Amino acid sequence: MEARYKKELKKFGEKLRRLRKQYNYSQLDLEIRSGIDRTDISKIENGLKNIELRTIIKLANRLNIKTEEFFK
Repeated sequence: MEARYKKELKKFGEKLRRLRKQYNYSQLDLEIRSGIDRTDISKIENGLKNIELRTIIKLANRLNIKTEEFFK
């Protein structure tokens, strides 16, 4: 994976972690609410897993935010 993409995945993961913590959700809480495995959430938050649009939409819905919040 190109360095640029790794950097963007890392930024996305950091944003997800901040939003999750803002709602006082553990990774397990978010797994239960979104249906996304906790280990995948961890990988996403650490910039280690590429993320599909449908996963972004699921996470946004469960965090009660607009999808574009991840990109601000």
